[in-house]
Amino acid sequence: MAACGLRAGRGRHDDAALFHHRLAWLNGVAGRYVVFDGGHIVQDYEADDFLSLSPGCVAAMGLRAFDLEPYRHRIAALASSPAAESGSTDNASLAIEWFAEDDTSLDTYEYTIDHVIEHGLEGAPTFVFRTADPAAEDSPFRWLLAINPLPSRKAFAEGGLLSHLHFQYANDLHTLVATDEATGAETLRNPRWYAAMCSNEGTVEDRCAIIRALHHLQ
Repeated sequence: MAACGLRAGRGRHDDAALFHHRLAWLNGVAGRYVVFDGGHIVQDYEADDFLSLSPGCVAAMGLRAFDLEPYRHRIAALASSPAAESGSTDNASLAIEWFAEDDTSLDTYEYTIDHVIEHGLEGAPTFVFRTADPAAEDSPFRWLLAINPLPSRKAFAEGGLLSHLHFQYANDLHTLVATDEATGAETLRNPRWYAAMCSNEGTVEDRCAIIRALHHLQ
């Protein structure tokens, strides 16, 4: 499904339809929200009615969250955790086992949060993970960028998409991120390239539904 935000102008010719999957960017801009599925209108909401929908209801429709504050608070909490501040892998944020296409295990690394990029993948706050494992010195998985998983696992049980996240990886952070020398601001070098990782619930068709939703396919 996809949502379209409609903004009313001063006159008949000033109205605008804004097609965007990042619903949080339309807050305070759109006056109406129209939900499409397979090219057909399935719901039409006034802005107040749409924004009052529960996160579970929005996720069940395959739409992205329109309130990012809970995720920003969680990112801030994780980024200030002892593991993130010390860089120690004794309390690693996560451990990932990487596999080749033939399901051969490549290696397992423990990652800690190095810092957070406010506007990274999909324009969302993005975790920057690193592994201090000496065995990863030449590994393409030494650095990892990832956004918070969406939607919640509860949403899948209610008919929504599988919980999933987008991520990038490289041997060095410079390959993924450019830093402005004057301001220190970080931007992704290739924001349109990313892989997707989903929970192991559901079927292959359920996993494919994530890709169809991303590209607004039936």
